[in-house]
Amino acid sequence: MESFCYADRYTETRVLEETEYQRLVEVAENATGEQYLCRQILLKDYTTKAVDRCIEEVTLATQVDSPFFAKVVAATYEPKLKRISVITEPLPLGSLHDYIYGLDEDQFVPEEECWRLMACILQGISQLHYFEPFKDLSRRVSRSIIHRYVLPRRIFLTGEGTCKLLDIGWARDLLPSEGKVEYIQGTLQYYPPEVVNQDVYTCAVDIFELGCTMYELLTKKVLLDDEPDFPMTALEKIQLPLFIPHYSKKLVDTVNSMLTMDDKKRPTVTQLLKITQVANAISGR
Repeated sequence: MESFCYADRYTETRVLEETEYQRLVEVAENATGEQYLCRQILLKDYTTKAVDRCIEEVTLATQVDSPFFAKVVAATYEPKLKRISVITEPLPLGSLHDYIYGLDEDQFVPEEECWRLMACILQGISQLHYFEPFKDLSRRVSRSIIHRYVLPRRIFLTGEGTCKLLDIGWARDLLPSEGKVEYIQGTLQYYPPEVVNQDVYTCAVDIFELGCTMYELLTKKVLLDDEPDFPMTALEKIQLPLFIPHYSKKLVDTVNSMLTMDDKKRPTVTQLLKITQVANAISGR
């Protein structure tokens, strides 16, 4: 990771999202005027160990070279501000969240487009889950990664039915010898039961989050209310299978399968990629 003054190199042009610990902004490079996206991670309340881990994770993200993830062009850590700034390629079509809630009240995403978007996201997740090697890793280790942030605000459109994940998630390496991790980070209303209960968890977390995202894409509403006070109680009230109008039984059944409360019964990314409609979307049929 580089070390430079973010404010000297970039000027913010629009704030897309801002929370206590993260910011997502559009920026212009001062020297060229080129437009980029910037995700900032604010670490003022984090321990030294957590900061070091975050720096390691962002360094890993800068080494990802994939058509399913936004390309990182620069990243810097400013110790005095305890802030990491990650600059990525511009994605002017906006986020999946913007797309969903920009539709007219009586307008829904065409089913074929839903399958194509799901296929794009699955291919990205697959590269994390199944030991796809990243370029120029200093440790030269292939590893599986749990994304843990497969949310509409972190998925950006690149065309009709195509998209990219903004980053590889707030992710820590999941080595083959471990199998599970306990490190928690993300957005509460998309958490699966095993995370809410603070149990150890696996790559099935990403499948549940994808199910939440697909449900939102199909219905134009979140599965759970924003940041429920008692998330486990809210999850327990969900009665599967969920009824989703306007779409085929196959698509609705696929989304329901991803939302299964028992993480061991959720489909894997490999199984989802084998669904005929997903495979056809990937092959362009």
